[in-house]
Amino acid sequence: MPISQLTDWFYRLTDSSPFLFAILDSDDCYLYANQRYADLTGVSLDALAGANDRQTLGEQFYAAVKPHYESARRGKSTEGEVVVSDGYHSTSFHFSVAPLSEHRDSKGQPYVVIHAADTSERQVLASALEEAEEKFYRLSELIDDGCCLVEDELILSANPMAVERLGVDSADALLGESLSTFLRPADSNQSLVAMFSQPEGHQSTPCVLANTGTPIEVSCAPIHILGKNAHMVRLHAQAVVAEPQPAAMIHSAYTDALTGLYNRHGFSRELDGLIASDTPLAMLYLDVDNFKNINDSLGHHIGDRVLQDIAQRLRRLLSPDTIVGHLGGDEFAIILPKPATDDAPDQLAEKVVSVISQPFELHHFSKYLACSVGLVRYPEDGKDARSLLQNADTAMYEAKERGRNRVVAYNDQMSKEARMRLWLEIELQKALQNNGLEVWYQPKVNTSDYRVNGAEALVRWKHPVEGYISPARFIPVAERCGLIEQLGRNVMREVFQNVRRWRLHDVLPGRVAINLSPEQFRNPKLTEHMEKLLRATGANPEDITFELTESAVMNDDTHAMQMLNAIKELGFALSIDDFGTGYSSLSYLARFPLDELKIDRAFIHDMDALSKQVTLVESIINLGRAMEMTVVAEGVETRQQASVLTNLNCDTIQGYYFHSPMPRREFEKLLQKSKPRKQPPQTVPAPTD
Repeated sequence: MPISQLTDWFYRLTDSSPFLFAILDSDDCYLYANQRYADLTGVSLDALAGANDRQTLGEQFYAAVKPHYESARRGKSTEGEVVVSDGYHSTSFHFSVAPLSEHRDSKGQPYVVIHAADTSERQVLASALEEAEEKFYRLSELIDDGCCLVEDELILSANPMAVERLGVDSADALLGESLSTFLRPADSNQSLVAMFSQPEGHQSTPCVLANTGTPIEVSCAPIHILGKNAHMVRLHAQAVVAEPQPAAMIHSAYTDALTGLYNRHGFSRELDGLIASDTPLAMLYLDVDNFKNINDSLGHHIGDRVLQDIAQRLRRLLSPDTIVGHLGGDEFAIILPKPATDDAPDQLAEKVVSVISQPFELHHFSKYLACSVGLVRYPEDGKDARSLLQNADTAMYEAKERGRNRVVAYNDQMSKEARMRLWLEIELQKALQNNGLEVWYQPKVNTSDYRVNGAEALVRWKHPVEGYISPARFIPVAERCGLIEQLGRNVMREVFQNVRRWRLHDVLPGRVAINLSPEQFRNPKLTEHMEKLLRATGANPEDITFELTESAVMNDDTHAMQMLNAIKELGFALSIDDFGTGYSSLSYLARFPLDELKIDRAFIHDMDALSKQVTLVESIINLGRAMEMTVVAEGVETRQQASVLTNLNCDTIQGYYFHSPMPRREFEKLLQKSKPRKQPPQTVPAPTD
């Protein structure tokens, strides 16, 4: 069959396949490549023809499969594995390569067919399983009880304490042995088999060691291993009546050595005692805001002095019947037993905030601190110490969410919101691991003709169950749990890839903007990562703008200047996002190497109703133009707003009136549609005599 006749059956067989299929010539270029190649690389099927692995899957992938291509041309079929992690791609493949001996190219070499399966999900699952096993093993080493994994009475694994309890030299001496070899029930009428047959599990059975007769308590819980029934067996020594301890030793066990207050264990013990006596109480849980900055900038010895000073202030403020504890780090807690009035806890909390707000004398200068306080009451907000402390902690974090340096009383809705935040955090971690986030693009238009002249990259998350989740919900979660930098890097990598492809296809009308989070901007290795991405993707930095908020560049003037200059040296443009809502210090516009000023949507929204707002927007536009900066207005939603901005000589408009954010494929269609058509050359008539 001529090679040209392969086209029909190749696409019929491979078009709907989840695997990569391609036929390559002797130059390792694709003669045919299936739809999965197009989906994975973002390149159309037509554009794949004549391309190669370097251009689609990167140098690392090509280096791994190149020897297999050469073997195939010598008539040998091979297969292999490759993990690609080059700062641009992050995946793995299992591939097989075979020759098409009956078909040869113009050089007389046989064509080669490659078939590859994306195994990145399997790699993630395998890594997760290894991590879970490692955590289980480390945990079993730390606990004081012996633990054995038992199937059909045979010991499959044992921790070091089980080895010690059962009187053998090593865990190897236990593996594969019957547990009844080492244990027997204290009651001769019972058997270990009966213990394993109890459906509820967890019951404790008195036993004795077979070799010494030493009494030991044994309990078990049913589990499943690879679909089979097994048991986790716990071996713990019988309780021994403790010898009386000196009062000083008891005191030190419940006291924090740094502050002299109750430690977490001692504080919980006091709380348990009050709950046991059914004493009404209120509890304050407070956290010192931004305390980490003191340790990082001045040292832990200064931080310890601050904690000691806080403890002294609380002692002076509180009455003798009040219980105060230092629970660790910068967290303190206060119990007010039998409040005299309903508002007494609120009044005490305000006094605590006030006393913490007084200046601290540190290293020849004064430092002002603040604290966030969560307030709970017993029995209304919890029936035991654990739930009270947990709910107080939840209320304290709510206080931080509302702006810090305040008191927030707990309510049931907070627990629901806390559980929702935890769920979002877990699901967001999964989405980042499995490339579950999408990059959408909102086009920008030129005010002179309303043609597309650029775009802003925006992250979107389509949850498999909940559907699209608003960025207003998951971005704050990403910032709070430390995922925002990884999220930002994923967006940056995809934009670099797409910008390069659009430039190659001559459809990119202007720069694409990427938002930099304050966390990314504070990372000293940011520009190093940008350089790696440029090398890996081949993107042109002149096609990309990085947007920063005013607060991000104003927090640390020295670092901001160094970082902005470094980004500019790489060839990128810089934009200030949401201008007018942050510091709005005009001095930084002159000092920092900025290219673009972006007017916040709040100013645009009010132009329809407030005439003075138009004057303010005009002033911002004139300011930007005077500073030789491009001015962008975002949030344009009406024809009137667009008309006013055009008359005010704003350079660029962005908003739902023209284009809403759209997935990559829709944006590419828009770019193709908006691409100016080349005019045919004009025929100039020949001059006449």
